[in-house]
Amino acid sequence: MAQTLEFRGIMPNLAVSHLIALQGQDGGWGPYPGDPSRTEATALAALALQRAGEPAAGRAFDWLRAAQLDSGAWPIAPVLAEPGWVTSLAVFALSFDEPAGRSATNGARWLLAEEGSGATWWVNLLFRLFPQRKAVELDTDLTGWPWATGTFSWVEPTSYAMIALKRLRGHVRDARLEERLDEGDRLLVDRACVGGGWNYGNPRVLGEELWPYPDTTAAALLALADRGELPPVAAGLGVVPAMLEENESILALSLCGLAFGTHGVDRTGVIERLEGRIEEWSSGEVRALAWAALALDERSDVLGLSNG
Repeated sequence: MAQTLEFRGIMPNLAVSHLIALQGQDGGWGPYPGDPSRTEATALAALALQRAGEPAAGRAFDWLRAAQLDSGAWPIAPVLAEPGWVTSLAVFALSFDEPAGRSATNGARWLLAEEGSGATWWVNLLFRLFPQRKAVELDTDLTGWPWATGTFSWVEPTSYAMIALKRLRGHVRDARLEERLDEGDRLLVDRACVGGGWNYGNPRVLGEELWPYPDTTAAALLALADRGELPPVAAGLGVVPAMLEENESILALSLCGLAFGTHGVDRTGVIERLEGRIEEWSSGEVRALAWAALALDERSDVLGLSNG
């Protein structure tokens, strides 16, 4: 890997300032400016403000603790009773505020019990429609994490759960931890696209290669921050520049910039492009703005994932 070139970004304070200005009276953020507060946006904004040393993060963490369910999980929104995949982001954010605290550790234990299923209904349908062809090429015995309880294990929710759990190593005493993380590593290796990077769930369908996406690829690379020796990591990092030529969204640039920094790859060009996008930002997804605030931090490993 190329050695990271440190830089002094010109826009991190602007991204953080946008987040502070958008914080709701309840301490949280909605998906878009003016929306009711929800867990994903609030967790990411809390994390970004905490890493920036902003006091406003305190109210955001209070919101997260108040929204936690008795099970230890978080719902997508406080008005919902069902636990959701956003638990991973809440746990990850809280791992920076109080890693040994009850909210973070209870959330981590819920994640350890949450399992995705194997083949989905549509995969089984393909097997019936095309019995002479292999519908999908993946190991359905590997268990990751789903978007919704009891459903298929997808790359992104698996990656976010692993990021949160790896951050809490040493704080969660549970025999399942290393086993689940090891299986998660193997699942991501199994799901990597042949040419590098990650699609949402499968590397190929009916013999046809699927293409990778920058946000999904970046999430998997962050989850594998401590497994840089794995071939899919180098392959994933290698295809990011080409993907960013086709997708220059704030979300894609931010996540890929974070993945580059975490793996010690020069991210200067990505950050320069991101700075320009933030300078023009007036409204849009709060989660993208929060990821941008993190990516624009001067620390290459602002997420603290390089050492697991």
